[in-house]
Amino acid sequence: MTHFRLLLAAMALLLSACGWQLRNSQVVPSNIGSLYIATQAADNIFVSELTRALDVYGIDVVSSAAQANYAVVIVDFRENRRIGTLNASARAAEYQLNEDVDFLITDSSGTPLTSLLTASVERSYEIEESDILSSDNEERQVRMEMREEIVRQILNRLKVLPAQNNGQTPDSP
Repeated sequence: MTHFRLLLAAMALLLSACGWQLRNSQVVPSNIGSLYIATQAADNIFVSELTRALDVYGIDVVSSAAQANYAVVIVDFRENRRIGTLNASARAAEYQLNEDVDFLITDSSGTPLTSLLTASVERSYEIEESDILSSDNEERQVRMEMREEIVRQILNRLKVLPAQNNGQTPDSP
């Protein structure tokens, strides 16, 4: 077992030495500074997920807009669940879930840097009539994955801010 650990450690060292990194491991650049999240529902699960993701990437989430370099203004958060398909008994066999977040990004003075943007995701899951608890758990899991995807979409938009403010394109040095 120790040989396996040594092999993994050596591979990690070699990969990091050549500049290789996991996909999405540096989604938001560290030079973005601090960020404020403005929303009507401060205890929203989505806002908690976004805050946690920003923390993982080393972005300081501050409690007021005056302290922040940028602000993400969450304008609206919508969840929708509808029947996707019916089974032979004319009961729901599959549900379709939709989540949409309307947001915009402002600079430290409150000037919008983006127009109103929408991050959205749609997923389906099957219902097992004989095991409702399992179906409920699956819906919870799918919703969690959906929120993670919306957070990724917002983080990807934040990625271009430092280059945008310098008048550069995201790919320019």
